[in-house]
Amino acid sequence: MIVRKSTVSLILIATTLLVLIRVVPTDGDALPPALYTDKDIYTAGEIVVFSGEGYLPGGTFSISITQDSTLYATIDFTSTQEGLIPSGVEWSTPGDLPSGLYEAKVYNTTDPENTDTYMQEVASASFTVNATTLKPVLQTDKQVYIVEETVVFSGTGYVPGETSYVIEIEFEGEILATLSFLSQSDGTIPPRVEWAIPFDAPNGTYVANAYNDTEPNKGVLLASTTFQVNASASAKTEAILKELEALKSLINADVIGINTSLIQRIFSINKKINQFANWVEEEKNKTATNMLNAAINKLRALIRHVEAQKGKHIDEETADQLIQQAQALVEKMEGTVSSMKNNGKGKGKGNSTSEGSSEQDSKTNPGQGKGKGKGKGKQIIESM
Repeated sequence: MIVRKSTVSLILIATTLLVLIRVVPTDGDALPPALYTDKDIYTAGEIVVFSGEGYLPGGTFSISITQDSTLYATIDFTSTQEGLIPSGVEWSTPGDLPSGLYEAKVYNTTDPENTDTYMQEVASASFTVNATTLKPVLQTDKQVYIVEETVVFSGTGYVPGETSYVIEIEFEGEILATLSFLSQSDGTIPPRVEWAIPFDAPNGTYVANAYNDTEPNKGVLLASTTFQVNASASAKTEAILKELEALKSLINADVIGINTSLIQRIFSINKKINQFANWVEEEKNKTATNMLNAAINKLRALIRHVEAQKGKHIDEETADQLIQQAQALVEKMEGTVSSMKNNGKGKGKGNSTSEGSSEQDSKTNPGQGKGKGKGKGKQIIESM
């Protein structure tokens, strides 16, 4: 039997079409739209991330989030060309959201003129939200500080997930500083939320208050704590000696050739400051002030010496840094002298040898002469 070539070709085409009909799905075989959340249970303040598949490619849709018939949020999105919910479709749950089961429903908003499909529910998902039950706590790393120390704050119980808060630091009703922070994912205060206490900070009790900085609860007081600042003359002496030690370290690290003579000057200044501290303990404020004035003059002499050596034995950058640090220290020491005079608590009958204008060390020592203060007085730094 002879079969025409055209007949064979028609048979092959028909067979191929039958195979294609079996393989290619029809609209009835397409997956229905689906909606998913990244987890089942959330804490108020966390972010609900939505995903899904099976949507009309390039179509527009709206997610409505309700709980007990109350609408809490509406989120619009356009599906991808693959029919997926795009990334970034999410809901940041409010921190004061009540506990309960929430339902998210997806509505088709692609064609407003098509009454058969417009605003028809196409998918849904449910999730649980637990209200934040922990009360926010605000803490400091210790209770008592001296001037120029750093107060480090920590705390728990805040709404998780980068919610905005502020800490206001008050003294006698006056706000001295405001610190902003975003809560971490576990509801804690992040690292490095801290306050450097100024040298001229007043002595006494400070209050730190944590407030919500996110609407609609902005300004709501959440937590408080207190801490003490010791701004006494002895505390300021300790801070001054720390800065003097930093000045010495800079000289040792970056000055070559004349560093020994500069260190000797630092040692002489240190000696006068320690004498100041000793006389403060003896409540001989007039004599103590003389000692601090002597230290100030010696520090000014060091500044002049560095200025003279700038660009010679000391490179300009190091010289500028030394001068800047020394000048800042002079200002703090002068402020301490001023506060000593204002306090006026000294008896004024101590050894009143004036050393305010002397460049050389005086022989006067609180531990000598008529037994006054011998063996007394706190030595802040034993040696340089």
